[in-house]
Amino acid sequence: MQRPSWRNVDPFLVLLAIVLVAYGLTVISSATHAEGVAYSGTLARQAVIASFGVVLMVGLSFVDYRVIGQVAPFLYVATVAILVVVLGVGTFVFGAQRWLEIGGIRLQPSEPAKLVAVIVLARLFAGRSGEAPTMGAAERVAGAVASAGSLARTNVLALGVIAPIVVLVYVQPDLGTALVVVSAYFGVAYVAGVPHMILGAIASVPLLGFPVVWSVMKPYMRNRITTFLAPDRDPLGEGYNLIQARISVGSGGWLGRGLGNGTQTQLNFLRVQHTDFIFAVIGEELGFVGGVGLIILYGLLLWRCLRVLVRSRDAFGRYLVGGITGTIAFQAFVNVGMNVGLLPVTGIPLPFISSGGSSLLTLFAALGIVQSVLVHSQARRYDSKPSVGVPARSRLRAGRFALPDVGPAAADGLPTGTLAAVPAWGPIDAFDLPGAAASPSGTPSDGGASPRMTMRERGEAELPVPPRPRGSDPRFEERGASASPVAMVPGARDERLRWRADDRADASSRRERDASGLSVRAARRRAQGLAAEERAALRLRGDRM
Repeated sequence: MQRPSWRNVDPFLVLLAIVLVAYGLTVISSATHAEGVAYSGTLARQAVIASFGVVLMVGLSFVDYRVIGQVAPFLYVATVAILVVVLGVGTFVFGAQRWLEIGGIRLQPSEPAKLVAVIVLARLFAGRSGEAPTMGAAERVAGAVASAGSLARTNVLALGVIAPIVVLVYVQPDLGTALVVVSAYFGVAYVAGVPHMILGAIASVPLLGFPVVWSVMKPYMRNRITTFLAPDRDPLGEGYNLIQARISVGSGGWLGRGLGNGTQTQLNFLRVQHTDFIFAVIGEELGFVGGVGLIILYGLLLWRCLRVLVRSRDAFGRYLVGGITGTIAFQAFVNVGMNVGLLPVTGIPLPFISSGGSSLLTLFAALGIVQSVLVHSQARRYDSKPSVGVPARSRLRAGRFALPDVGPAAADGLPTGTLAAVPAWGPIDAFDLPGAAASPSGTPSDGGASPRMTMRERGEAELPVPPRPRGSDPRFEERGASASPVAMVPGARDERLRWRADDRADASSRRERDASGLSVRAARRRAQGLAAEERAALRLRGDRM
């Protein structure tokens, strides 16, 4: 069983997360500053939660991400059940029933529900990928039709899986978090290779059915859309905070007014300044440079996540990282756009910056899973059932390179006991045949038919050329490369070239054929056997050259 390579841990990903949290704590300290108080309770609580978040991220990086995929159905059922409980006994804050009070600690279950949606979708798409390619025109057409049908079923099933989470979050009401869950679907589906036309068609459904969507929206949601289009219509009501956010961002200039010196922030003209509108605080007190610097940090974080996606060796890992990256990017884009007046106001927090324990812990857990993909992803992964249900080592022991069965005509001319003396793992050569001493000219000393000759030279009564052994022969190593029987066979160079081509083709076909959904232990055992087999082949090729 292969051990995880901790050298693959991405320290820059951890560092970027910590820098973003430190950035957020600095801005929260300024936004919640009060005269005569060294630090606010909000700042202290956020710092403690951030410390737990770092521990959670490190802990999840030790857990194999495929184990998380195996428990995805249980996580899904538990998430849906908790969201149902929230609707029954949840705590109301600002008119929304989104929180649970447990021992004096307020939790928001809809935040971890976003991560659970990513895990479930990644497992769903990974479990339905990796069909064997077909050959021929008719088979390709049939395969394309079957693939299109399977893709349609997978997308319908994926949308059906996230629908309960979206509906339960929407009725709290929490439109922003519901949209983040939907963005998780688009992130996973895009990485899974769903055609852009299908994704565009799904995204256009709310626009095409806008009258129906408008009729089922909550009144406050409609007001936010109309306020976004005309904030001056109600400057002291619905449009107040949107106008104040624009004033805050516009008054910051290039370098800002300085931490603790923003008039809109410190005089409390800007509401909910440490949560939803914290980017407006950054724009006012740190200016254009501070805002662009934050966006650069987000870009670096997303780049490191995409780097993990590219390096992942199996479908589930790629889809998992793709969904996490998509949700983080979506939240950052919507929050910044809301603060600068490009998008309607929603309750989506700014990742790692806004105050909120559930959101911060969920983000650290997501990065811990990303690190797990990077650490535990091995050289080979198996996404569909194997063609052979036994490990590679067992196949080798069972006689993968056994001598082909030959009849009396094929064995004519060979000395007595030849077939019994030929080892099952190797080719037929002069050293394997008793009484067949070789001479430098390539002819046997007893004048009989040479067992070293190839099929072309032996004519009608000859043995087929067996496959080249995959392990090194210690007898050849003792004699040295010059004494190798291959060097004495006419046309040995052509045989070596053929062996090299066969090796490449065999390795390629084996990787495609052996793509499997085995358990982690069986998959790793198979990968170890194949790797050892290829290393032995490389050593033997070096001996024969």
